[in-house]
Amino acid sequence: MGFFRELWMHRQLVLTLAARAVKARYAGSVLGLAWAIVEPLLQFALFLVVFGVFLGLRGLAPSGSSFALWLLAGLIPFLLLQEGWVRAAGVFRAHAGLVKHVPVPLSVLLASELLAVLARHGVTFTVLVILAAITGQVQLSGVPFFLGGLGLVLMFLLAGSLWLATAGAYLPDTVPVTSTVMGFLLYLTPILYPLSVVPERWRQVVVLNPLFGVVEILRCFLVGGDASFAAVAFSGAVAIPMLLGGFAFFSRRQAYIRDLV
Repeated sequence: MGFFRELWMHRQLVLTLAARAVKARYAGSVLGLAWAIVEPLLQFALFLVVFGVFLGLRGLAPSGSSFALWLLAGLIPFLLLQEGWVRAAGVFRAHAGLVKHVPVPLSVLLASELLAVLARHGVTFTVLVILAAITGQVQLSGVPFFLGGLGLVLMFLLAGSLWLATAGAYLPDTVPVTSTVMGFLLYLTPILYPLSVVPERWRQVVVLNPLFGVVEILRCFLVGGDASFAAVAFSGAVAIPMLLGGFAFFSRRQAYIRDLV
């Protein structure tokens, strides 16, 4: 596929641009790259206090699992998708000088932006896996769930980014719209609360949220419990055509993007 062929041919440039994006995000700050861990953990602590303590949901986590780990296992992949999609939506306008005046493949700019996001959230996810292993939550039997969940996250990340990056070149409003929609989805997906608190008549609607399956399968690996096969299957059924359509859409429209930003 041409997209991945371009990335392989320009792999060094992808890595260089990704490293620059990570350094630029924390340039001049006192903590530097440590913010990659501190920032999401502070956000997590806020959700833990509000939903776990104030709303009393700590006792609703799967039997034998920590509510804190359960919350992190759902929050980290969602925040990864949220930041990745928002940054992808504005990537070509943010790098308008390169897009207009330097013959850099657009796939390289998009991939470097996503790689920077993956590096940032990958650090937090690694910390989560270590904590889960220390507390005895991670089992070898859960490795297939981890690989499947990781594959789903990457598929959704790339698929959504292809659509949004292309749309963002045409419509500047794509960034704020994406940010707003993801803010709604954070509360419409059982990430901060378990599915059991959702009224019975609404649970089937929630299961049709493709992000729910992603969260479910990763939680199976990190905190145990049973994943909803229907939710996971639905997520895969959405991710595959979304990814294939994203490649087609990006491929057909990228020739016009340089004249739009």
